[in-house]
Amino acid sequence: MNTGSGAENREEGQPDVSGRAPGGLTAWVLKLGDSGMPVFAHTARDIARVSDSRQSSASELSRVVLQDAAMTAKLLRVANSPVFNPMGKTISTVSRAVVVLGFQEVRSICLSIAVVESMLKGRQKQRVIAEMARSFHAAVQARSFAKKRKDSSPEEVFIATLLCHLGDMAFWAFAGESAEEMDRALEQRPGEAPERVQRDVLGFTLRDLTLGLSKEWKLGALLDQSLEGETGKNPRAGNVVLGYELAVAAEKGWHTPEVKHLLERIAENLYLPVEEVSALVKANAEKAADTAGFYGAASAGDLIPVPGTRHERQDEPLEDAQPPVFLEPDPMLQLTILRELSTLMESKPNINNVLEMVLEGMYRGIGMDRTLFALRSPDHRFLMGRYALGMENEKLRRVFQFETVAGKADLFGQVIDSRRALWLNGEGDNGLDRVLTTQVLQVTRGADFFVAPIEIRRKVIGVYYADRQPSGRALDEESFTSFKHFAHQGNLALAYLSGG
Repeated sequence: MNTGSGAENREEGQPDVSGRAPGGLTAWVLKLGDSGMPVFAHTARDIARVSDSRQSSASELSRVVLQDAAMTAKLLRVANSPVFNPMGKTISTVSRAVVVLGFQEVRSICLSIAVVESMLKGRQKQRVIAEMARSFHAAVQARSFAKKRKDSSPEEVFIATLLCHLGDMAFWAFAGESAEEMDRALEQRPGEAPERVQRDVLGFTLRDLTLGLSKEWKLGALLDQSLEGETGKNPRAGNVVLGYELAVAAEKGWHTPEVKHLLERIAENLYLPVEEVSALVKANAEKAADTAGFYGAASAGDLIPVPGTRHERQDEPLEDAQPPVFLEPDPMLQLTILRELSTLMESKPNINNVLEMVLEGMYRGIGMDRTLFALRSPDHRFLMGRYALGMENEKLRRVFQFETVAGKADLFGQVIDSRRALWLNGEGDNGLDRVLTTQVLQVTRGADFFVAPIEIRRKVIGVYYADRQPSGRALDEESFTSFKHFAHQGNLALAYLSGG
């Protein structure tokens, strides 16, 4: 093999994997995030940031998901599948998905969707799909073992197992000519351990690549421990390794000595009879095939070795087409979210849960580009953005800070004092020209917008804000009516929670 840079032969946009060149592994890890899998890297970092932060909450996870319309749609499809929603109760909002399925479950689903989407867009499809099948099978098995051991977070085990060969999938999907060279080397050396071939061709193993990606993208300590072989110190890492070993062994047949030996090890780990474990893992294999199908990886699901005949399953791939950047009004979705808001009351949520669901209804149901709720400071002197959805949501939240001093002419102070919703349509027919200050115009960028008070027992604690400034689409009477209705229903829910 030529160990020079090979840059002149490298496909545009493909990582420059240059054999044993110094820093080859590090360069590959960095370039993969920049040019091979930037979307997955961004999603993984965002979700890792939310889950690792002590101040993070379910609302922050919802916000990450809702910034990506395609991710939102696919999350809701998976959340409503029989695998995750056996009772068939419709989940129509991200907020509701987090409440019903749990923080870790939604995090797991989002990372899984990101893996499928990223990998199936790469090259070397046959090897990618085979590795994806093995990973889904292993992940479902490992999660099941974790549940049997009363693990506090079986979804974390699922994700660690799903990603434990991320380097392999990423390499076959995005390494271009280097992947083709590796493919030829493996075919020419069929009796050798793949790790030895990988090291000879690349100067590092694909396991090393996975560990490098895990540390760079902060995919979690459990994944790192599993890759570093710390199964003796951490039985959770042991579940990851056992799940993957079983998935590999099952590909050679469920009645082989390798599978029999693994069943005995798993039974010892779970303190269960071998017969019970055998039935468990075979049922898991069928569930894994179904799970892969619901994630849009039906071709991978078909490769999972399921004992006997598997029931027909829904295995249509998730659509590749991206939905429109700007959401259109959806009256049926509005009704669904309003019903879910009523259902939410049964679980006695906190105020933030209510406000976030109302905001999601305004954003997705009414089809607004940007929505936000702002709350008053304890001394009522300031109105500060707390949570925003839509384009540039974090920027909007940061700049939405207004002083609301009694007696001073300001727009949001007037909304608070009057306790009524306003539609600022730029025509000056509401006599509000004098309160449309420079600061307001800077925040709204001169666009028309809706604003309504957030009340608890006739006491205004903040405001809702919504506009279509990024798309430049006009506001209309029907949207304003829907906006007021969501605000009113939210206020009723807050009153109910406060005992009023």
